[in-house]
Amino acid sequence: MPQTTQHSLIHVLLLWITILSIVQVVFITLFFTTGHHSWALSSSTVTPAMQVQANITPSAPSELMGKVEMLTFKATKANRKITWVTKNQDQILVSKEEDGTVLKIKKDGYFLLNLQVTLSSCNYTLGPPYVSLTSKDTVILWGRINTNTCSTGLLGKVEELNANDSLEVTIEPPNDYDMIDDESLNHLDIVFLPRN
Repeated sequence: MPQTTQHSLIHVLLLWITILSIVQVVFITLFFTTGHHSWALSSSTVTPAMQVQANITPSAPSELMGKVEMLTFKATKANRKITWVTKNQDQILVSKEEDGTVLKIKKDGYFLLNLQVTLSSCNYTLGPPYVSLTSKDTVILWGRINTNTCSTGLLGKVEELNANDSLEVTIEPPNDYDMIDDESLNHLDIVFLPRN
């Protein structure tokens, strides 16, 4: 009975982490796209000046918001390298190599990267594996698979990348890992913010 309760609590915790991650991505995106404004500027004494400014450049925030791009990749299988698929067929920001394990960056800018890998089983012969996201042989994100949840949890970082850089996610030690077929548990989210 306690194991069933723990199993349910793990699912609730993973759902909560996913929701918090999505909220975090939205707030970071809004922060970088609309700019940071002080609360003091929203007082009634400043409102007329802000309205004049808004009338002068009404499309500036929407133009910047149009430059922000977001993609979500779902992990489908893993031996040593994880294979990715996406619902978005637009390859203006990121394209996949033929086997789907290497993602090629197409634009210079800042990238918010969120990664989570969840395996369907925690039976390891060589100890818990670890997952790493690399670009040009530099580790950007690294996490060990938790033996209780079979997941890395959410790993995230903002990284400056250039066109023709590549992203690759590997699991060590190599093995045929069964992954849960759920985008909320196995995903690589990419939010692109252009350089000014």
